[in-house]
Amino acid sequence: MHIHDRNITVSEFERIYNKNNSNPAIEQQTVEEYLELFINFKLKVIEAEEMGLDTTEAFIREFNSYKKQLAKPYLSDEEEVEALVREAFERAQFDLHASHILIRCEQFASPEDTAIAYEKTMEIRERILGGEDFETVARATSDDPSVKDNGGELGYFTVFRMVYPFETGAYNTELGNISLPVRTRFGYHLIKINDRRPARGTVKVAHIMVMTPQNMSEEDQKAAKEKIFTYYDSLQMGMDFSEMAQKYSEDRGSAARGGELPEFGTGRMVPEFEDACFAMKEAGEITEPIKTSFGWHIIKLLEKKAVDDFEASKEEIKAMVNRSDRNNYSKKAMVAKLKKQYQFEEYPGRLAEFYSVVDSTVYEKLWTADKASHLDETLFKIGDREYSQTDFAKYLETSLASRRMDLVAFVNYKYDEFVETRVTQYEEDQLVHKYPDYRYLLQEYHDGILLFDLTDQMVWSKAIQDTVGLMAYYEENKNQYTWDKRMDATLYTCRDNDVANKARELLSKKMKKATPDELTGKLFEIFKDSTCVEFKQGLFEAGDNEYVDQMNWDQPLSENIPSDDKIILVQKNKIIKPGPKELNEARGLVTADYQTYLEKLWIEELRAKYEIEVNQELLSKIE
Repeated sequence: MHIHDRNITVSEFERIYNKNNSNPAIEQQTVEEYLELFINFKLKVIEAEEMGLDTTEAFIREFNSYKKQLAKPYLSDEEEVEALVREAFERAQFDLHASHILIRCEQFASPEDTAIAYEKTMEIRERILGGEDFETVARATSDDPSVKDNGGELGYFTVFRMVYPFETGAYNTELGNISLPVRTRFGYHLIKINDRRPARGTVKVAHIMVMTPQNMSEEDQKAAKEKIFTYYDSLQMGMDFSEMAQKYSEDRGSAARGGELPEFGTGRMVPEFEDACFAMKEAGEITEPIKTSFGWHIIKLLEKKAVDDFEASKEEIKAMVNRSDRNNYSKKAMVAKLKKQYQFEEYPGRLAEFYSVVDSTVYEKLWTADKASHLDETLFKIGDREYSQTDFAKYLETSLASRRMDLVAFVNYKYDEFVETRVTQYEEDQLVHKYPDYRYLLQEYHDGILLFDLTDQMVWSKAIQDTVGLMAYYEENKNQYTWDKRMDATLYTCRDNDVANKARELLSKKMKKATPDELTGKLFEIFKDSTCVEFKQGLFEAGDNEYVDQMNWDQPLSENIPSDDKIILVQKNKIIKPGPKELNEARGLVTADYQTYLEKLWIEELRAKYEIEVNQELLSKIE
């Protein structure tokens, strides 16, 4: 097919035709029938492009947003993600008990400061390997503020509970050994593995709690203990745990749920509480009162789960991998592969020239690319693209430092970030050539946005805003918008048959011409109840109201009609003969029909404006 200056291939038409005729529940269209719809669609898209709608800021912003979302699944290293999922599963089979020493070092510290911190960490490690006690050295050297309370001990933890580099260092260290320095964003760590046990899995429990704040007096502490043992005695006598938790537990967040806590595993609760939970064997089992740093607890086991097998837990672990800091490692792995695939080449010496032109003004967001205007050499190449020092300077200008750090570290960090974004962008731009499904879907989004914008402009909004045109269309077609015979009726919803019968009696005799307000007022007076009857009035065609439909339209009153525990009585006020609807009564239908009319005129204009040629020989071969 040839429309205007565009060629449409058989494959494009077949793909869209088959996609729109793939649902057997929908009436299938012949190729010839669909051809006309397809031509209309293409004409609108071509018209939008000819008008430049695909170059507007609004279109580009919306299209790029869709494009980014579509590209996401293609811009991840599935092999690396799979490896991270498998690794996390294997680590999840064991809980570790560890201690650590932290030597703080800023994430973006200078190479000199980083080296100093590393050397200090190594010296401490040598002291411990030389026989000094780990806890004693930790209390004397560690920068972790909690060391004064725990001597560096971290308790038990499992996968996803620590930042990924720390977790990796811990799981790669043998029982009883001291790791080499492990770098995280906090600094350097020495990790000692105290115990390694099979994973406990997860538990779901409920608890009744009596709080004992640190500043509580001894007398109040004693009273709290007596209180929790009183609750325990009541439970032993058969009282319901959930009801007691709701009534007495001082953990008000869980009390409303009968003391129920979210499911948890190793490392999520204080050790005393956690150990008590996992010591229980059977659902329904209740502990004796136990003491933690928060207070006294009685715990009930609701559910206990072992660690799932790989297939059962794979999707959950994958979601956690994508949410955790591991995701950064999979991205870096993907970028490394792309660099190799597209023959990435860089010139580190040219980056070093920025060390002398980037100054402290970056911290006040005053640094500009002009300070590097004399630098215009190529920094790196990816595929058929080159990025210059000028490109990097402009990037620096728009992504300045949010906090103070070593300037060399800042430049290096921003350069890595710049490289990663440009390499990823290069791959994103290749997706249309590498993946046909992505290319087709992207084109559908492109055409769909254009089609929506132009149709809104030419049809939908125009029909609403063009009040003169709408009125003219209505006047020409008003006989299409008519009322059938209607009843002007009042529906009385009565408390029971007694009220309905009294209403019927009044409407038949004394209050035949009374208004609904007058009638209901009289009934309120008779039955001494202001809720014994309600009413509503309206105009009803056949099919509008089930109770109006049940009455004989020749009679002034309906029979008593049951409705749940109420009685409906319908009063006919008058019958209105069939007739045309006013525009305000049929505006929705008229507007919809006017839109259809405008679209028909628009299509006729487009078919007259653009040349259309169909290769009938090829068309006849499409099934």
